[in-house]
Amino acid sequence: MLQGQIQNVVKTIDGETLFKIDHLTIPTTGVVAVVGENGAGKTTLLNMLQGIDTEYTGRINLPGYVVTVAQINDIVGESGGEMTHRLIRQAISERPDILILDEPTSHLDVDHHKWLVNTIHRFKGLVIVVSHNRAFLREVATVVWSFENGTVTAFNGGYDDYLAATASKRSAQMQDYKQVTNEKKRLAQRAKTAGEKSARAKKINPHKHSHAEIEAMKSGLNGVEKGFSQQKKALNSRIERLGKVEKPVDATKLKLQNPLNVRPGKPVVTALNLTVSQADNLLIENVTFKIETGHRVAIVGPNGSGKSTLIQHLLLGAPGVTHADNLRVSVANQDLSQLDTTKTALQNVMMTSTESEQVARNFLGAMGIRLMQVNEMVGQMSGGERVRVALVKALLQTSELLVLDEPTNYLDIPALEALTAYLQETQQAVLFVSHDEQLVADVATDVWQIVDKRLIGQYQ
Repeated sequence: MLQGQIQNVVKTIDGETLFKIDHLTIPTTGVVAVVGENGAGKTTLLNMLQGIDTEYTGRINLPGYVVTVAQINDIVGESGGEMTHRLIRQAISERPDILILDEPTSHLDVDHHKWLVNTIHRFKGLVIVVSHNRAFLREVATVVWSFENGTVTAFNGGYDDYLAATASKRSAQMQDYKQVTNEKKRLAQRAKTAGEKSARAKKINPHKHSHAEIEAMKSGLNGVEKGFSQQKKALNSRIERLGKVEKPVDATKLKLQNPLNVRPGKPVVTALNLTVSQADNLLIENVTFKIETGHRVAIVGPNGSGKSTLIQHLLLGAPGVTHADNLRVSVANQDLSQLDTTKTALQNVMMTSTESEQVARNFLGAMGIRLMQVNEMVGQMSGGERVRVALVKALLQTSELLVLDEPTNYLDIPALEALTAYLQETQQAVLFVSHDEQLVADVATDVWQIVDKRLIGQYQ
């Protein structure tokens, strides 16, 4: 089968260019990972590849029959992992040449994640996948299509190869920026000096010279002044020819103005012989542990094993659970009950925060809530946007214990990296549930795994 092509494609929305693709080759096998910030156009490109979206200029030629598994947002009657498993098996049964997957890992536990990776490796055709799960991308990607600054660039190789290439490119851009900036400063100083000399060359003290001497001096100084003026003009011309080199944008670093000052090692929640049940279903039996400030505890386990239910028992102070005196808790969970839909994103965050509005805007921006959205009513936002607002609200609420239930859903990779860096620095106790292996590896000081109704790895 011949390779496909994307050529001279321009996608516009409401008269604004969303992205351009000069040329991309579509392979017949392997895994193309499509990466980029939220809103860059990744899902739009998938729709264009499927023929759902035809409102673009240019040409797209796909080699073969395409089947798509869209992102799962509403889950009814079965777990997200079970639904993803069923939909992908159904898609593969149609024997497509190209399988398109949009955020397939969003609701997968460890077992379903392994199944998905193995299934992709066994697939004979081409897989095109949009995902923000960095561990998953490392396992499957053979080519990366990267959305950046309105263009799409292909990187051959795995996800780590892509990261290395972009880091090298950024380093070269920074070097170019420094060289051009320093050269402009040097030339500007020389031009300034030439201008000053030109101005001085025009000045003659009439009290120290006769009229005849002044006339003679003017004749000579005019040539000197002209020379300095020409030198200044030439230097300014060289500055213009250097052009404008953009400074590479640094990764967003989130920082509080009023961070919580708490000593590490202070117990905030203690559980003694705790049993966790839901209705008549025993989930976790007879566990004892404590959670301390400075510790970041990840709870992992299969879907339905009791991770979120355990958190609910801890927050509600179930029998066997003790909270520290005057414990303050901030929570970001999937039910979004902490949000007031009649208020804006910024108002929701500021309701429970002692930070400035600018800090709140910085955090919202880093989590993908753009400048124009901060004053949008939460009730008018999408589900993913509400999840991100709830996350920022929890991060900026003063508390000794921060609880996050699947915080990475709907976050793009830059937001994940900003969240990771923030959590690594916080002095709070952090208790979180996540299927994102990279987040767990980078953030957790302790990993508690639910296995056969036991909590393995807990601090005794």
